Amino acid sequence: MSLEIQDLAWGHPQPGGGWRQLFEGFNLTCPTGQFVVVIGSNGSGKSTLLNLVAGTLRAGAGSVRLEGRELVRLPEHRRARSIGRVMQNPLDGTAPGLTIAENLRLAEGRRRSLFSPQALVGLHPSRADRRRYGELLETLGLPLADRLDTPVGQLSGGQRQTISLVMASLGEPRLLLLDEHTAALDPRAEATVMELTDRLVARLGTTALMVTHSLEQALRHGDRLLMLQEGRLIGDWSAAERQQLSPSSLRELYGNATVQTDPPSVG
Repeated sequence: MSLEIQDLAWGHPQPGGGWRQLFEGFNLTCPTGQFVVVIGSNGSGKSTLLNLVAGTLRAGAGSVRLEGRELVRLPEHRRARSIGRVMQNPLDGTAPGLTIAENLRLAEGRRRSLFSPQALVGLHPSRADRRRYGELLETLGLPLADRLDTPVGQLSGGQRQTISLVMASLGEPRLLLLDEHTAALDPRAEATVMELTDRLVARLGTTALMVTHSLEQALRHGDRLLMLQEGRLIGDWSAAERQQLSPSSLRELYGNATVQTDPPSVG
């Protein structure tokens, strides 16, 4: 199995006092190459789960293994050598003052060992790098191959997010984490980024976890659908099982879960 989460626990203090235990004894196993879509209401733990896997947050207890390697005690920058991540905001994850080629070179170097000679080359891509990046962008159907010298800050939000996706895929990551990576885009850019997402996941053959608020995306992409509520897994459907679902049925599940987990009112 690629990703194995066992007995994961994490909580946080609440404003004004008290403690909220979001995850307690959480378990999840994702085989290599599986594209998993995660949905849930606000506060259900979707992005927190990605943060715990990436190392942005430290688990209070439990195990997170990626291809058999324990990650829980590793800092975020060490995990980043095996994990590619795309954030919600297109402004995150890229360096706006650097060119497309330099951003791609930076992402590639990030996954190389600190003791590797290639890691000391710096940000300046070689001719071979530039040729490779151009060919990659053309292969992925992105009209940016002839703009490798364009600063990323000059790109549109959708173009910048496509570069973020390509950056996350470089260096053969073992896991892709996609945290509502189309939420800030207009419908046309969203469709472009999701088409690229499908192509990249299939091309890499790597495991992917994608958090989304879009029920339409959840029913159309990936080959497994999970629903979280208050740090608990309340739904787990294969691609075949998902065909029996609809946006309205998922909304109904949201409502039922909220009713069951909300504290009783005091009249």
